[in-house]
Amino acid sequence: MNRSLSLPTADRHQPALSLSVIFAPIQTELAQVERQLFNWAKASSPALRDIARQTVSRPGKLIRPGLFLLITGYFGYDNKDKIKIAATIEAIHSASLIHDDIIDSSALRRGQATAFKAFGPEFSLLFGDYLFIKSIGRALDFKNNQIAKILAEASGQMIEGEIEELAQSFNLELTEKAYFKIIGKKTASLFQASCRLASELAGTPAEIKSELETYGFNLGLVFQIVDDLLDLKGETRETGKSRFSDLREGRITLPLIRAIKTWPEEQKKKVAGWLKRRHGEWPEPVVSFNDFLLELETGGALGSSLKTAEKLAERAKACLAKLEASPYQESLIKLTEFVLKREK
Repeated sequence: MNRSLSLPTADRHQPALSLSVIFAPIQTELAQVERQLFNWAKASSPALRDIARQTVSRPGKLIRPGLFLLITGYFGYDNKDKIKIAATIEAIHSASLIHDDIIDSSALRRGQATAFKAFGPEFSLLFGDYLFIKSIGRALDFKNNQIAKILAEASGQMIEGEIEELAQSFNLELTEKAYFKIIGKKTASLFQASCRLASELAGTPAEIKSELETYGFNLGLVFQIVDDLLDLKGETRETGKSRFSDLREGRITLPLIRAIKTWPEEQKKKVAGWLKRRHGEWPEPVVSFNDFLLELETGGALGSSLKTAEKLAERAKACLAKLEASPYQESLIKLTEFVLKREK
């Protein structure tokens, strides 16, 4: 029997936030970032050109370079390398997505075939490595050696997080502490690095720099928790990704951790076996997944996960309190709301 699934959402009474409005103060600069990324597709190798056109030349939301440009804009930092740095941040993010898609055998990303689907795991793996190396290489070209250091540290953290998450697949004993450690590395580290890099280059006071780094880290945590919820509640036509991919690959996300706390040992074993039997299956047994998710909803795991994201979003916004009101500061506040309420 196919039952509908009602999942929690953030408050929708306010008008929907648009990234084009949020990024209005940096619209021209983001367009330059997109052109930089498009130029990455002009590699000497025909094979590299093909796979680059499938990935970096069609950027997504540009949230991470957007963070960098909003903060540098707020402090009036206008070095000629600013656009190249922002593009390098996005290229690192693209590299991590390519590796993600290989690990998860994902067929869709942003509504189109992933590099993994279009070119296979071998080409995709090599191109992800290529992007990481080229990004750090470009960072080394900048006169300020802090740029390469910060981006290399963030890249290492992201890869560590991916390894730790993969190692915990199907582990229903995973704790919230361990989950937050994983997503702090895997996702929040690049958000934090974007803010740290911007404040370092702009020469902000130590106290403000610390607040901005904390803002970025919390924003990254919100982004990942919402991503976890969208894997359950999101529609493919909106998210551009296959639904239930986390469950299919045995990723233990916050809603599942919250639900497991209330389960007896027998139920944990049953669910672990159920997930493993469906590992890698396609098409998904949607009715079975929806039945399982209804159980998560009934126990309040979905709603409590969203509330955690809301609290982290409030912490992030509180870190902006010491910034004077300006279009850039307002955009940073609105960006937090966008990340919390996004549907894709």
